[in-house]
Amino acid sequence: MNESLPLDSDLEDQAIERLVHLHSGRASAADRLAFHNWSRLSPAHRAAAQTAQALWGALPQTETAQRHEVAGPIGTRPRRRWRGSAAIAASLAMIALTLGLYHQGPALYADHSTTTGERREIHLADGSQVWLNSGTALSVDFSDARRDIRLYRGEALFAVAKDSTRPFVVHAAEGEVRAVGTRFDVDLRGRQVEVRVSEGVVQVDSAGAPPARLTIGQGLHYQQGQAPGAVHEVDLRAADAWQRGKLIFNRQPLGEVLGELERYLPGKLYLTDDTLRAQLVSGVFELDDPQGMLDTLAQTQPVQITRLPLLTLVRPKS
Repeated sequence: MNESLPLDSDLEDQAIERLVHLHSGRASAADRLAFHNWSRLSPAHRAAAQTAQALWGALPQTETAQRHEVAGPIGTRPRRRWRGSAAIAASLAMIALTLGLYHQGPALYADHSTTTGERREIHLADGSQVWLNSGTALSVDFSDARRDIRLYRGEALFAVAKDSTRPFVVHAAEGEVRAVGTRFDVDLRGRQVEVRVSEGVVQVDSAGAPPARLTIGQGLHYQQGQAPGAVHEVDLRAADAWQRGKLIFNRQPLGEVLGELERYLPGKLYLTDDTLRAQLVSGVFELDDPQGMLDTLAQTQPVQITRLPLLTLVRPKS
């Protein structure tokens, strides 16, 4: 896309709607020609069409979905058209299936799990308490000698019952977070883990490196297969606010805020302009109103929100 061209947000909305229709399985040759002609009305139309195609390509699709692409409307190399009688729900269903398998896969063999937007408290046999955040899955394996928790995905806050004879160990991304009588949070996102301690002491082991020791008010990150990172101070009031149904941000970059909000929303959040990523955000968000969180962003930040099935666009405010 030519970056010198002004991009009208209304044209971008129109382009997205037209492109979704072209992927619906209900589009005719006349519809494809109409989109092609629409995209040539002006440089702004062309830029909007190209942006819409880029956003569509950002959707996580299965190999099957990728094999069924709409014919290129802007004079690019012809692509294979959708076959069969699939409606728009079919294309979105494939995306939903991809997302669903990714998020629900670990839950198939986990002892405890939560869906998107769900939070749950569980009580373990030893008297420990665990709070599961949105989209979390874990298994419990207690024996006479050990108390092991395997976190497959998501975030969990642990209040550990004291038992000096049986260490309490959380396994996440090939690392271990070990505690005896403490309260701490483990947040697993892909290969990245963040550990925060609100009471007591924990020990973090990863990649065979010397263990890192954390005390109250401290945290660290580690990457799967890598040594623990540097210990840093954490804002405990903000760190466990999700347990109370809130998210608290104090001058945090918009990119990080969106990454956290995405945990509680269906589908994906997509920031269309990276120059906004460093925009600082402060505020308190209510987790029981996930769409309201986005509305608050739109009211307090220079962004506008476009909601599509399984995709929410965050764009500069026009």
